[in-house]
Amino acid sequence: MIAGHPVQARESGAGAVLPPAERPDFGVLVRDEGADRVVCHVCGRGFRALGSHLRAHGLSAAEYRTRYGLRRRRSLSSRELNRSRSTRQTAAYRTSAEMRENFAAGQAMARSGELARAAVRQTSRSVPEELTRARAEQLLAGRRTRSAQAGARAREAAARLGFATLPDALAELYTGRQLSIEQAARQLGIGRVTLRDLLADHGIPLRPTGVNSPAGRRARVTINDERTARLVGTTDIAGWLRERRSAGATLRELAEQTGRSIPWIVDRLGK
Repeated sequence: MIAGHPVQARESGAGAVLPPAERPDFGVLVRDEGADRVVCHVCGRGFRALGSHLRAHGLSAAEYRTRYGLRRRRSLSSRELNRSRSTRQTAAYRTSAEMRENFAAGQAMARSGELARAAVRQTSRSVPEELTRARAEQLLAGRRTRSAQAGARAREAAARLGFATLPDALAELYTGRQLSIEQAARQLGIGRVTLRDLLADHGIPLRPTGVNSPAGRRARVTINDERTARLVGTTDIAGWLRERRSAGATLRELAEQTGRSIPWIVDRLGK
């Protein structure tokens, strides 16, 4: 085991290639961190730089990267060697006006995005396993971070609402008070998807689709009233309707002004 990755048994040469599914180190640049060496997938030996060694296996660096699922521009050198090269290149760039001039065109392309577009055009359709794995790990890490942050917000909100624990808050808000997913999520300061995940995590079943709770119906009525009130520029739609009606507006006129049906107008006038 090296750098957290099992090293596959040595292959007998450039012609013997195990399928990716049989190589746990496929798509991984295996390192011996203790000795700061890069481990060759073919023979299992460690080197400061694999480039020249690969010729012994009849492989170029590009062929090696492709065969073992590495990124096309993946460095095949030790960390110390990479740092040393970077330091030398940075120093040379700073002291050489000619080098800076040579790089100017590429830097302009990078700033405009043309360099990235050119790279996409020239990249083959196949994506190296290392890049696929890195993207998947980044997505998973991002989801875990967002989930942890949302859980922390929900626990803080539950405490502010007077609940001893988050499960207590979930059970009371969603099951006890029969709040909708949207309402309960708003109370806890999280999204609907996160709330559904938390309910599942704590063994609280979701209400079947199409089953409306009294609280859910009341919530929709309130939302519709608030939306109509904003449309006509008031905060009290029932009061606004009564004033307009007293001023002589017909039910049809009120319906046209609010975008609602006449039965809806009659119901709100009766409140």
